[in-house]
Amino acid sequence: MRVIELEDLDHIREAVVILKGLEVEGANKPAERLGFKRGKNLMSIFTCREMDRFIKEVQEKKNFSLETNAYFFEPHSKRFVSFHFLPKKNLLFVSDLTEERTLSEAKLDFVTAISHELFTPLSASKANVFLLKDLEDDPEKLEILKKVERSLDRMETIIRQLKVITMIQLGLYELKMEHIPVEEIVHRVLEELREKIDSKKIEVNVSVDVETIEADRFVFYTILRNLVSNAVKYSYPESMVEISITGERLSVKDQGIGIKEEEKSRIFERFYRGSEALKMAPGSGLGLSIVKHLCDTMGYRLEVNSQWLVGSEFIVHFR
Repeated sequence: MRVIELEDLDHIREAVVILKGLEVEGANKPAERLGFKRGKNLMSIFTCREMDRFIKEVQEKKNFSLETNAYFFEPHSKRFVSFHFLPKKNLLFVSDLTEERTLSEAKLDFVTAISHELFTPLSASKANVFLLKDLEDDPEKLEILKKVERSLDRMETIIRQLKVITMIQLGLYELKMEHIPVEEIVHRVLEELREKIDSKKIEVNVSVDVETIEADRFVFYTILRNLVSNAVKYSYPESMVEISITGERLSVKDQGIGIKEEEKSRIFERFYRGSEALKMAPGSGLGLSIVKHLCDTMGYRLEVNSQWLVGSEFIVHFR
């Protein structure tokens, strides 16, 4: 078997450096462009905020990974990079993530700006509708205003969901882990959906056998709310929705229209809605997409069991 030489790695994007202690013993072309030249000491090549830790772990031959802003002296350039050190091979891998980070920040700035620009006229429209409802006595016109209000509420939900899902996809949402009271979150979700539940005369059975779980409150609430909202939305009138939460998993089961076999592979796509779902209830098609991204962010496993015209069960495994 032929041994791979550093010259073989000249055409890959990642910088690869062979170290002898803190000294560069060899480097491929991308590494040389960053200043990693044979015989040079690491401290004369770049600096970063975590430099003391970096040097210590290289000297102690510890496997470590680090993402940080680093200033490279030879190209006189500040770059956002990831370092990964393999002590057994004395190999340092350096990936320049500057362009990806800049693009991610630009995407977030764009979504944030759009959200802000849309929320301003949206808030004004909602306020005007609220005022008109107070001044109007005609039942027919009041019903029209209520429809307008529902449409504005739906638009606001879509904008907020798009912002959240963009932050999650870009890895810019920071998890805040804490012990959250499960029954309190469930009660809040059910109260928010009370009107929908009562209008369809749906019976909701709740089984909670754990007082608290360690999770991000916003993430847990959003997953639960979206799953319960979907269950209620696509359930038949006078049917049942079951919510079960243990220390190991969360389950939301309904007796609704279910999911066709040929559509199961697409239900987590953004804006996708099944053919029958479109007929049964309004929606943005973002709910399950957000649930999937949030589960991935938390390291949860999402399982779906569904039978067409019988019902669906969504299970979130915490471990």
